[in-house]
Amino acid sequence: MPKPVQLLVEGKDDLHFFETLIRRLRRTDIEVRDYGGRDRLRSFLLELRKSAGFTDVRVLAITRDADGPVVDARRSVSDAAKDAGLPEPRAGNGAPGGDAVPEVRIHILGGDGGMLETLLNRTVEEEPEQRCVEEFLRCVKEERGRAVRNPHKTRAHAWIATRDHPEVSVGVAAQKNYWPLDHRALDDLRAFLRSL
Repeated sequence: MPKPVQLLVEGKDDLHFFETLIRRLRRTDIEVRDYGGRDRLRSFLLELRKSAGFTDVRVLAITRDADGPVVDARRSVSDAAKDAGLPEPRAGNGAPGGDAVPEVRIHILGGDGGMLETLLNRTVEEEPEQRCVEEFLRCVKEERGRAVRNPHKTRAHAWIATRDHPEVSVGVAAQKNYWPLDHRALDDLRAFLRSL
């Protein structure tokens, strides 16, 4: 039997991160599921609608990295939900609205061009080790003659490399308290989760 609030996330890192954050918020009514990446969302939603107990789900929340303009990411999620025969999704952290069951909610992570790692990097940007991380990125750019392809992910992994057990993924790093989950950079995300 699924929990009444289903939170769909883009990958394993997101799954570990959100499970940790939800425990911190003391929410026991939210079940986190990995839909396996943005290209698999439509098929995941179609299968989820057919699953046993889906009629008991009252809120279906979908998160996704922006990976470009937020409006495009939101449209992509909205189109996938509509293609799966779900009610019109809505964004934001306000009170539940409408009579649609389940209510479909969307939250895009990281702002334009951003992702989960963008948010997490903001939580540690004032830490002293960031000087080392920035020096590393500068050095790599200088030696390669170009910047790293994905600075958000590279910066996050460089931060993890400064911790005692650097062999973990970004999501597991949340479980190990490498990211300050009470940081103001996550206020909007926490508000979204509380509103579900």
